[in-house]
Amino acid sequence: MGILLTYLAREKGVLAFDSQTVKLKAPGEKKAPPITNEDTTIASLKILIQDLETQTTLLAKRVDSLGEIAKEAVTRKNRVSALAALRSKKMAETTLEKRHATLAQLEEVFAKIEQAADQVELVRVMKASTRVLSGLNEEVGGVERVDEVVEKLREQMGSVDEVGDVIAEVGREAGNVDEMEVDDELEAMEREEREKKEAEETRKRLDALEEVEREAAAKKAKEAARKQAESDAATEHQLDDSTEILKRMSLDPSTVLEAS
Repeated sequence: MGILLTYLAREKGVLAFDSQTVKLKAPGEKKAPPITNEDTTIASLKILIQDLETQTTLLAKRVDSLGEIAKEAVTRKNRVSALAALRSKKMAETTLEKRHATLAQLEEVFAKIEQAADQVELVRVMKASTRVLSGLNEEVGGVERVDEVVEKLREQMGSVDEVGDVIAEVGREAGNVDEMEVDDELEAMEREEREKKEAEETRKRLDALEEVEREAAAKKAKEAARKQAESDAATEHQLDDSTEILKRMSLDPSTVLEAS
C-alpha cells in the first residue's frame, strides 16, 4: 500500500499522504497540496466519528440483547439473572446515551468545519473572479473607450451601407433591357411550345388510328379463321358420314346381294 501511495504522490501528483492522512488533489489543481495541521485534525475527527458510530451500533445491539436476556430470565422465574441483565442494560443505555451526545457534538463540529472550508473556497474563488474581472475591464478600457469603439463601429457600418447602395444603383442601371426584345423572345418561345403540343397531338391521333386499323385487321383475321374452322369442321363431318355409309354397305349382306 505504501508503494502505491508513494507512486501516486511522486509520479502522478494526485495525492499527498503521511502516516495518518491521505489528501487527494482537487479537480482544479495541478498537484495535490501538502498536508496541513488542519487536514490532520479533520482526518482525526472523521476517524473519531466513525469509531463512535461503531460503538453506538454495538451498544444498541447490547441493550437489545440484555433486554431479551432479562425477559427470558423472568420467563424462567430467575429473578437474580433478570436483575443482573437489567442492571447491565441500564449501564449500557447510559453509556449509549453519552456516546450519542458526544457523536452529535462531533458531527456538529465537523459540519461547522465543512461550512468554514466551503466559505474559504468561496472567498478564494471570489478573489480569483475579481482579478479576472479587473483584467478584463482593463482590457476593455472603461466606458469611454467602449463608446469610442461603438461609435467607430457605427461609422464603419454606415460606410458599408453606402457602398451597398452604390453597388445596387449600378446593378439597376446595368439591368435595363429592351422590353420589345423580351416580348419577341417570349412570343417565339410560346409559339414553339404550341407547335410542340400540336405535333404531339397529331402523333397521338395517328397512333390511335393505327391502333384502330390493327384491331380491325386482327378482328377480320379472327373471323376468317373462325369461318375456315367451321368449314373444315363441316367438311370433316361430311367425310365421316360418307365413311360410315360405306362401312355399312360393305358389312350388310342384303346390300351386297342387291348390288350383285
